[in-house]
Amino acid sequence: MQIPVGILLDRFGAKALLAVGAFVMAAGQLTVAFAPNLSTAVVGRMLVGMGDSFTFISMIRLINGWYQGAKASKVQQYVATIGQLGQFFSAVPFWWMLENLGWTSGFSIMSAASLFISLMVIVFTANEAKSTGTETHTAASLKLATQQLVENIKNPGIRMAFWTHYVTQPTTTSVQLLWAVPFLVTAEGQSHDFAATTLTAMVLFGFITGPVIGGICARSPQLRARLVYSVVGLTTSAWIILLCMPGRSPSWLLFVCFLAISVGGPASMVAFDFSKDIVPKARLGTANGFANVGGFLATFIMMYLTGLAIDLIHASSGIAERYTVDAFRWGFAAQLLVVAVGVVFFTVERRKFEIITALKRE
Repeated sequence: MQIPVGILLDRFGAKALLAVGAFVMAAGQLTVAFAPNLSTAVVGRMLVGMGDSFTFISMIRLINGWYQGAKASKVQQYVATIGQLGQFFSAVPFWWMLENLGWTSGFSIMSAASLFISLMVIVFTANEAKSTGTETHTAASLKLATQQLVENIKNPGIRMAFWTHYVTQPTTTSVQLLWAVPFLVTAEGQSHDFAATTLTAMVLFGFITGPVIGGICARSPQLRARLVYSVVGLTTSAWIILLCMPGRSPSWLLFVCFLAISVGGPASMVAFDFSKDIVPKARLGTANGFANVGGFLATFIMMYLTGLAIDLIHASSGIAERYTVDAFRWGFAAQLLVVAVGVVFFTVERRKFEIITALKRE
């Protein structure tokens, strides 16, 4: 949904898409609440995902309508960091509601909350800051917005932003979404409490690293590319340490390595810091929509390759247990191939962008 949402964002502005996104999520949550079967619940979950796809890049566009330069860099990172609270609320308060109020009541309350947010966006949000307090968003036609998408993809700077998101986000997201619990609990023999604590700590660690990364981007934008390489080096080193450990790893090492891996999430915001300095605001929706595809594309490739490697090792070993340390070694090693490809293309596009920028200055 990121590409069509980016086109719609340049056409209708952030306010409209934020309101629509919250409304669609409310509809999806209500569908899940009253779903009579799994198929209907899946449709509801798809609506929730569709509504969510409207939210993130619209938030980035809204921030850049109100702030510029270093201020925008900081606010983008702060808002993205605060957004991670959603993971905590879905894990703790919402779990309590499901346990005590039941499925229908729990998801109905979430639906009502999303609908309330949609109404608040309509009433209190403006696309741009302006001395008169009126809207300044100039609506482009859908045809023009689509042409802007093509122009953005042709720009090596926006392709660099795509590969920035591609190399930073997936190592964090693939673990948080899928592989942390089977790896920590089944393969490494840790408790479910340890896995829950580790995942929660990863989110909380983002509250520390996010503002630091935002501050670096704001004060020293010339260091953003080095920051990308540094974060990729840190997360890759954490994986290599875990892969090279004989047998099971000690709890403290697992915890520290997973904290290091979590830095990739906040670092993925550097992609949007690149794009805001490369294209005008009128094209920022399609630029960020395209860049945002990078991390999620890499995440799904990583999740698939990890599972594929685990299945192949399991089929050839003849062992009953699927999730073993050795199987995960091969599975996580496959992730490094995805990162390596991303680093190569990031470097290529960065050099192209630097050459074009230097020629324009001359």
